[in-house]
Amino acid sequence: MIEFEGRVIATTLDEVADPRRAVLLVWDMQNDQAGSSFNKEEFLRTTPPLIAAAKRAGVRVVYAFATPYPWRDEAPAMIRRAMKDQGVNHPGELGPRRTRGSFGWQLIEPFKPEDDDVLIEKHRPTIFLGTEFEQLLGNWNRDAVVVVGCRTDAGVEGSVRDGYYRGYSMIVVRDCVGTNRENAHHEALRRMERFADVVDSRQLLDIWNAAADRSD
Repeated sequence: MIEFEGRVIATTLDEVADPRRAVLLVWDMQNDQAGSSFNKEEFLRTTPPLIAAAKRAGVRVVYAFATPYPWRDEAPAMIRRAMKDQGVNHPGELGPRRTRGSFGWQLIEPFKPEDDDVLIEKHRPTIFLGTEFEQLLGNWNRDAVVVVGCRTDAGVEGSVRDGYYRGYSMIVVRDCVGTNRENAHHEALRRMERFADVVDSRQLLDIWNAAADRSD
């Protein structure tokens, strides 16, 4: 730690990821997004042990669910973008969006929130827009956000940039995030190195397991 102008600046990953200041954000681990990721076998293996270590160390866990607005309620700019992406000439030709409670909306196995976890439903690819997440960070006196989930090049990257600009320490776990295209995944990780610590799950497991052992 460095003292500067009456404040304390964390300098190492151990200090930033301290369970007393960290929150673990499990982003859109839903069947349609996580299930279509090129590296789903990897993050389905690596992420559950990280969640378990977080809980044991006292890190709060938040699950985010993407529930898009139906097209009739969506912003015209986003409808236009979707028309371009899907190659259609009219909004009525757009494919249906996932709906709350559908199979695609539900968490992919083996993820299952526990009673003390927080669930946040959101409509945009950043956790800081239109949700109570930032209020919870203040309530819990936490200023570091560890992000796992899907998609690396969409909501993960959007939340990381947004959080950094708001003054939070952001950590991305490279083997616990994924997307549908491998090149997009690696490109997003490189971009996020400007705004976050991009680390392996093993590094956080070591930090959180050691913290839990000290508190036992």
